[in-house]
Amino acid sequence: MSERFVVLGLAPVRSDWFRAVGSWSNEAAIPVEFVKCVSTTEVLARLESLRPFSALLVDALTPGLDRDLLDAAASHGCAAIIVDPGLTSRDWRELGAVAVVSDRIDATELMATLDTVAQRIGRAAESPPPPSPGVNMGTDTKVVTVTGSGGMGTSTIAMAIAQGLASVPARRRVVLADMALRSSQAQMHDARDVVPGLTELVESHRLGIPEMKEVASTIHDLPDRGYHLVLGLRHERDWMSINGRALEATWRSLATHYRTVVAEVTGDLDGAEETGAHDLEDRNRLARTAVRRADLVVVVGAPGLWGIQRLIRSVISTTELGVSTERILLCINRGPRQPKTKAAISSAVAELLHSRISEAGQLASPVFVPERRNLDSVHADGAQLPTQLAAPISAAVGAMLDRGDADRSEVTGEREREPVAITPGSLQTWSDDD
Repeated sequence: MSERFVVLGLAPVRSDWFRAVGSWSNEAAIPVEFVKCVSTTEVLARLESLRPFSALLVDALTPGLDRDLLDAAASHGCAAIIVDPGLTSRDWRELGAVAVVSDRIDATELMATLDTVAQRIGRAAESPPPPSPGVNMGTDTKVVTVTGSGGMGTSTIAMAIAQGLASVPARRRVVLADMALRSSQAQMHDARDVVPGLTELVESHRLGIPEMKEVASTIHDLPDRGYHLVLGLRHERDWMSINGRALEATWRSLATHYRTVVAEVTGDLDGAEETGAHDLEDRNRLARTAVRRADLVVVVGAPGLWGIQRLIRSVISTTELGVSTERILLCINRGPRQPKTKAAISSAVAELLHSRISEAGQLASPVFVPERRNLDSVHADGAQLPTQLAAPISAAVGAMLDRGDADRSEVTGEREREPVAITPGSLQTWSDDD
């Protein structure tokens, strides 16, 4: 018995298979140490202990059984096995289970399953546990994440990008997802109701991949603007309801149904690796996930000492999360119109970044979005943003997306970029009377 399986068990009260496995273990009929748990909380607590476990046997009807529980087991090298009485139609393997067995399983079948997917304690693992399935955004779907400190105008810039990209035939099917902790897109789109939103969309993915109709029911269609909208969290504290594996599945659904995903996120990207605080990483999960998944990260700042300082900090935080500078576009919102002032700001930003980031030379020059009058009335009416506001930033985003058809997650910067010709007037015109 020096080499045996140490198995966690979780099932509703009076489950026959649960009682049977306990009997086989007590009678030494099988080389299994069966550790009975009474709740998902106890399972998680045992997984966090220093003791290794071979597998988790969990009944399909257990309350609280979802992606996060299965992911927690996998992350601790514990094979998650679902005991299914046949009363559900969920795809347990897609949720993270490594095996599914009947509730009428006998001792021989149980041992065969454990020998296939689990490791005996005390024996060197012959192979690592199956990795948790990640988000596959696909080759056609592009993700643009817009981030920046509060007060920089990230919401307006995200709207401008979504509106501009949606007007390009090749990029139709655009969705704007409000993933900021302090969401504002509902107000800026004059939404009459704040539900359904991001909370409901993520929740619908906890126990499987919902039908397209169910996904569409949580997303708002804005025909006047040309894109769709996922409303954000109703309260900042609602981040606690966002589960990691369900969020990954949500990204997969968005990638399936849309050609371009524009995500607005909070500028705070700190996590456990940077601070040692796991609760902080959970709080910033929406932003960290969106930045890591992005083909392009648009970092928004503003002119002036305070705005430039916040811009530099946001760029540094983004690169510390593993984002290449070639995947970053700088945007100066409410920027000046005088070329001399623009050049001075661009020079100052470049100088400050060169002293902090080794690959700062690969950053493109900032895109300046001039301040527009009467934007509040545009937001209040739920009307389209002025074309002169959306066109410059969306054109720059589109050009960078087109330029990055290679592997965006591992761009080396070895090949030289060629200039892209811009037809005069193609970015619209501008006047003080607009």
